[in-house]
Amino acid sequence: MALVKLSRFSLMAGALILVGTVQPIQAATLTVPFELARHVTKNNGKENCADNPPAPVVSLNLSSIYEDDDDSHSTIDPQHKDRYDKAVAQTRQFAAFVTRQASNYTGTDGNRLDAASCALKALDLWARADALSDLKTRQSYLSTTRILAGAALAYIQVRPAAALLKFDTGTIEKWLSGLADRTIPIYTESGDRTSNKQNHRYWGGLAVTAVGVAIGRKDYLDFGFESYKLGVCQVTADGALPLELMRKKKARDYHLHATGPLVMMASLLQANGYDALSECDNGLKRLAHFALDSINDPSRIETLAGEPQVKLPRDKNGLIRPDRIAWLDAYLHYYPEDRKLYGKLFDGALFSSNFGGRISVLYNVSERD
Repeated sequence: MALVKLSRFSLMAGALILVGTVQPIQAATLTVPFELARHVTKNNGKENCADNPPAPVVSLNLSSIYEDDDDSHSTIDPQHKDRYDKAVAQTRQFAAFVTRQASNYTGTDGNRLDAASCALKALDLWARADALSDLKTRQSYLSTTRILAGAALAYIQVRPAAALLKFDTGTIEKWLSGLADRTIPIYTESGDRTSNKQNHRYWGGLAVTAVGVAIGRKDYLDFGFESYKLGVCQVTADGALPLELMRKKKARDYHLHATGPLVMMASLLQANGYDALSECDNGLKRLAHFALDSINDPSRIETLAGEPQVKLPRDKNGLIRPDRIAWLDAYLHYYPEDRKLYGKLFDGALFSSNFGGRISVLYNVSERD
């Protein structure tokens, strides 16, 4: 199957020269798979941030939201979930703030310099506080991978503005690197756990891969590729992930949840020389088709999981809530022939703070203002 040939846009791990577009002045580069803001020097000239970011969260002590005796982790305990949501609320607010500002910058092709300033200042504030450095439980590590992935992808977007703002990003990069370094052994040094092979691992892989592209650490991409292969090489001929089928009535939900980080990882890895898309006989495409087809027709996944599936959250227009498929615009960038079928699943810009903000403006330049 023919793939769209990517234009390559490099983000330097070191210094940058900004003259309309980003130009590397060092030999070592890692490539960003989407086009960064194209008019960096043509901006609104505003450097101040009018919005205050959430205060840094240093410690988290999270536990599962599911019933204690539920081996399938498919039945939510309301008290557990309430406790979890309250504990992680401020961290989620930070991710939403940073990715929204990064999207405002990218979505205006670099005009909103103030938005880039907001994102950089928020990242710097959390970095200087060494936020998320005191994680008390394994669940805390597993949950914050989504925050790290979103923060790193947001940083990639606003990094070109740092030179114009004379903004020292050293503290941010050191913080991102530290979080990535603490994430890797959660999976590699904890034995043969199911969570080291299913969606949790893919989210950890995406977080570390995104940091790698953001700060120029190819060894982080190597970890990401191993994480990616753990996922796509499990995909069955049907397109299912056996470990996500074990989530019983939430198998559909978790297939969508697992596909997202794999798609975004594939994009980052493919741009940097890893043959991710064809890995394990095009496992990613089979998985994406299976997960997306199940949205409106769950019959196949219900047969395989052995239970009726819980309802997916939907908007007033009846379409699935966009954050559940925010990765779809990245997927369709590589498989445009699937847009005719799966483009019907959404009707606006797709956004997820876990993936750096508005995915649609990253992979579709025509969506920018």
